[in-house]
Amino acid sequence: MNKFLKLYKKLLSQGFATAEEKKELASMAKDVEGSEEAVSEVNALPDTDPATKVEEEKEVQEQLEKMMGEATKSIKADFEKKVSESVDSKVKEIKDAMEKKAGIYAQEGVSDRKALNEKTREIVKALFRNDNAVLSKYLGTTTNASAAFLVDSEMATEIQRLSTEYGVARREMRVVTLSKHTLDIPTALTDVTVNWTDEAAVKTSSIPTFARPSLSLKKITAIVPFTDELLEDEEFDLFQYVSENVAEKMAEKEDLAFFTGDGTSIFGSFTGLLADTTVNEVVLTGTTFASMTADDLLDMQDSTHSGALANGKYYMHRSIKSHIRTLKDTQGLYVYQAPSAADPATVWGKPVVFVEVMPAISDSAADTSFVLFGDLKRAAWLGTKASGMTMAVSTEASVRNVANNADINLFTQDMTALRFVERIGYVVVLAGAITKLTTAAASA
Repeated sequence: MNKFLKLYKKLLSQGFATAEEKKELASMAKDVEGSEEAVSEVNALPDTDPATKVEEEKEVQEQLEKMMGEATKSIKADFEKKVSESVDSKVKEIKDAMEKKAGIYAQEGVSDRKALNEKTREIVKALFRNDNAVLSKYLGTTTNASAAFLVDSEMATEIQRLSTEYGVARREMRVVTLSKHTLDIPTALTDVTVNWTDEAAVKTSSIPTFARPSLSLKKITAIVPFTDELLEDEEFDLFQYVSENVAEKMAEKEDLAFFTGDGTSIFGSFTGLLADTTVNEVVLTGTTFASMTADDLLDMQDSTHSGALANGKYYMHRSIKSHIRTLKDTQGLYVYQAPSAADPATVWGKPVVFVEVMPAISDSAADTSFVLFGDLKRAAWLGTKASGMTMAVSTEASVRNVANNADINLFTQDMTALRFVERIGYVVVLAGAITKLTTAAASA
């Protein structure tokens, strides 16, 4: 009896009873009269400690929350990564379009090549026929067709877009539009001087000096001749033919002037970066391009203004790469890294841009600049006229052929020529932002 009561009170007190404890109490009840109610009361108790169950449930809840948190964190990180990549890609696309002055480029219009070709043909024919009604429709002007006309927006934008693909100067330099033909740009030659001064000592002053390099626009022209049959042929992509020819030839002339120009009329009187005596210069110990070392290329970075290093690039003819690929640092590692799907080729960790008009390895000579390093957007401005490009047509003139060894008589050869004219120029505004690599002068 005492054992039964003791176990009964214990189980009631702890608030739960295991299956074994309930079985034990039921066995003791056989010898205790009137114990049925007590046994029923204990059997109604839970089999486990409610506090333990709460702890277990809490632990399970915590584990679930931890798992959900980790999963959510992983999903969030993956989502943020994808969003970031998408945003970065879109930002790059917009920046490229802005740099190329192609932000207004109508993709949907270009997709309809037939309509663009028809429009181009109509404008050319209207120019020839003095058809002011058609010109007014497409160009918004009824000026006599003997004058030059603004190129229609689709073709002008396409030419500008292609110019940045064919030409490095337009793509890499800072492009500005001018309302007039000349722009003076003030640049600091000397900075303010700061000195430590003793008590009651005379303070010294300094006056910074400025230069005013002038960005002057020069006229650049392109003539595109084609046969009358091509003008009438609806299958011929006239729009692409004209746009690509103009963009490619103008970009080539611009690069020649702004990278290799010697100041003569052949280069529009522009002195290119390689010939500019105001930019930084690293001189090789040897007289050939092949004497270039890895340290010479690194010295170019050291000679460049620190503010231009973050976006600094190497500029060279693609054939120069063959020699640079053999150069190693002091650890025996190649300083040239080939391009990947995501990144361009690099030299000493800096991107490489190939410029077709710069000296090739076969042009090696003494006292010759052939590689550039720096931030061209800081170093130079490329200016164009805000009014854009103009176009005129002729069927009777004689124009020089592409080989520059004979004239094409448009009248006798049933041809039509479009002449495009644009005003463009460049100027070095921060010479310290660019450095050129030059071979040593030949010994006497």
